[in-house]
Amino acid sequence: MKVHVAPTTPGEIVELSELKTIQVIDLVQVPIHRPLWRSDRAATLDPSCFLGLPGPGYRSPMGFWLTSSETPAGPSRPSRTITFAAHGEESTPPPPSLNLAPEGNQSRPIQTVRVKAINAADGDVLLTIGPGGARIVTTLGAWKSMAEPILLVACQYWRFSAIDAELDRLAALAKGDLGHATMPGPASLRASRALARNAEAVRVLLLDIPHFEGPLTDPYHYCSTERSAQVFETLAEKLHLEEWCELIDEHCEAVEDTYEAVTEKLFEYKNFAWEAFLEVIIVLILLGELGLMIWENFGP
Repeated sequence: MKVHVAPTTPGEIVELSELKTIQVIDLVQVPIHRPLWRSDRAATLDPSCFLGLPGPGYRSPMGFWLTSSETPAGPSRPSRTITFAAHGEESTPPPPSLNLAPEGNQSRPIQTVRVKAINAADGDVLLTIGPGGARIVTTLGAWKSMAEPILLVACQYWRFSAIDAELDRLAALAKGDLGHATMPGPASLRASRALARNAEAVRVLLLDIPHFEGPLTDPYHYCSTERSAQVFETLAEKLHLEEWCELIDEHCEAVEDTYEAVTEKLFEYKNFAWEAFLEVIIVLILLGELGLMIWENFGP
């Protein structure tokens, strides 16, 4: 399966449903864990990548760690929950926490989608998902055949939600930095370090976005079977992830353009300031030489 199991975790990913509630912990903000979601093969990973993880679990290529809900995520790690329910419980209203993203944004309403199991006798799978978590109504047989694409689409949904929150943050910073892009001045030089940090955050996000959008372009790279890829495509279409992806790309382009302009104008202004400084130094040297000549010729 392309949602991998850590070396310390026995069993298969389908056994997650036996936990009833699982925790989905964001790994993206911790650089040491980056190979966990950027690599396809657990065998190629350095054991140090697993240091600091909150407990045994499964890694998602969307940058999440799936583990027991009893495992403390830590104050700096955003987390969501997935709960499992049996058929007959789907009429129960979803918990309000599904609408509360750990990043603080509410970019999407709660959605419920239904997908048919491979074996009709297993019944349908009902996925209710929001920015803060998901509820899955399923049977064990249906879950065994569709765990991979359901977890992939859920994790991509939450990654898009996290990207939305980061883009909102960067857009607010970009709005405050517009003055440096249109009319740079001495204040731009004083703020150059902060502007460089903001521009770097934009570039880091832009480097990772193609990976996170990848399942929509080529689900076969992220799924272990053709059937899993087809189920993922069905779920992604019902959740309108393609349209969400296009909106993210447009938002990224606007933020990127702003910081490209800021970086370019700041570079030009630094060159101007340096040239002006050198010109002042040259003028001062010439004035000094002139004063010395006057002193030598007309002094006492």
